[in-house]
Amino acid sequence: MSLTAAALRRVAVTLQVAAMASLAAWLILSAGWTVPVALVTAVLAVLAAFGLSIALAFAATLAGVGIAPEQRPPLPTDAPHCQPLGIPAAMRGYLTEYRAVFRMFNWLQPFRSRLDFAQPARPLPDAPHVLMVHGYGCNHAIWLDMAPALAAAGYQCEGIDLTPVLGDIDDYAAPLLARMREMAARTGHPPLLVCHSMGGLAARAALVLAARDGSTPPSTGIVTLGSPHHGCALARFAGGRNAWQMRWQSPWLAALAAAETPAMRAHIVSVFSWHDSIAGPPGTSWLEGAHHVALDGIGHVALLRHPRAIEATLAALAQLRAQNAPVQQA
Repeated sequence: MSLTAAALRRVAVTLQVAAMASLAAWLILSAGWTVPVALVTAVLAVLAAFGLSIALAFAATLAGVGIAPEQRPPLPTDAPHCQPLGIPAAMRGYLTEYRAVFRMFNWLQPFRSRLDFAQPARPLPDAPHVLMVHGYGCNHAIWLDMAPALAAAGYQCEGIDLTPVLGDIDDYAAPLLARMREMAARTGHPPLLVCHSMGGLAARAALVLAARDGSTPPSTGIVTLGSPHHGCALARFAGGRNAWQMRWQSPWLAALAAAETPAMRAHIVSVFSWHDSIAGPPGTSWLEGAHHVALDGIGHVALLRHPRAIEATLAALAQLRAQNAPVQQA
């Protein structure tokens, strides 16, 4: 039986605490440090190691480590230009990502996953419900920071956990499609989807699955946040079938793209950051035929809670509602 994302995150937190305790004990017993100084040093050392891993992720992703320039798809001429960040903006982006990663992985996912999403005091009339789909190695708790903003705007939000954690994205598509159909039957409207990272790929796979059986389009539209539509440079260092599928321009990604129709893409809004710390190299979130909202100075996990990302998500949902038509499959 595989562990849930929450259980895996609790294990990770336990290992961090064990590392702090071990280092503090060594400093006290072997180096003769006082207990307070040893404890503070151990905590700072683990936090520094945590920060170093985030810095390395930024560096590797933005550089597109292992991906030659000629292997990267050219961006359309009308794509917004990526401007380099100055040092102050880069530091703000890094610190914001650090806080977001620490909060998501060491608090929300391991210990708050039983909380319900905030619900609107005044729901939008006749608006589709919103199904929030998490990314690789995560669970629905990653949305606990964004859900209140969507509720304040009148959206009724629900979450889903994609299991097993390291499974095949195609195997996520069936339960995701079933949940979309259940929501449509219950509410009278195909849901809107808000998807982070790998969740956007799972949503696209679910639409393709629905098209194959000729059923009614299951979604009013999809907003993807930092989804690696062309693949991810760091995926080759991760485990699981889903990580293999997210490798740069993998056969699975090519097959997914080939199975989509222009009408499907027209109901997708890709919100992304030019300075994503995981989904890269820059441009991987540019999906031909979809709508795009380009941000800057925001890391991968910070897209889940940054005010500009939330504002972009709300605007994308309003745009998809205004289109007033479910996803067409031909």
